[in-house]
Amino acid sequence: MIPSIRHKLDQVSERFEEITALLADPEVQGDQDQFRGLGQEYAQLNPVVDCYRAYRALLDEIDTTREMLQENDPELRTLAEDELKAAEPRRVELEDELQRLLLPGDPNDIRNVYLEVRAGTGGAEAALFA
Repeated sequence: MIPSIRHKLDQVSERFEEITALLADPEVQGDQDQFRGLGQEYAQLNPVVDCYRAYRALLDEIDTTREMLQENDPELRTLAEDELKAAEPRRVELEDELQRLLLPGDPNDIRNVYLEVRAGTGGAEAALFA
């Protein structure tokens, strides 16, 4: 993973922990506007942080498995090789998901929309479609 992305993910994780602490603060809970804003930010960061935690856990597992490759037991080495083959596609998948999650969202995503569809010209068929 690119170091700049990893740095950004570390910053997001720190901000998530900060928001979690703020949401537990009674003063923040008393201010509904601040609480609502922090709650929305918490909801946006939660999937990113969960995915990043899973990614870090997988990297730790891969490191442990690579250490198992140094063992003298051939069965253990074979098991470690199989685990590494299974973990590598998962690592790539998590990296792709993290990059997708870090893309900025559309600011209009949080807004509501009302869409009204009316039958215009076209008679009964247009009315059925509408």
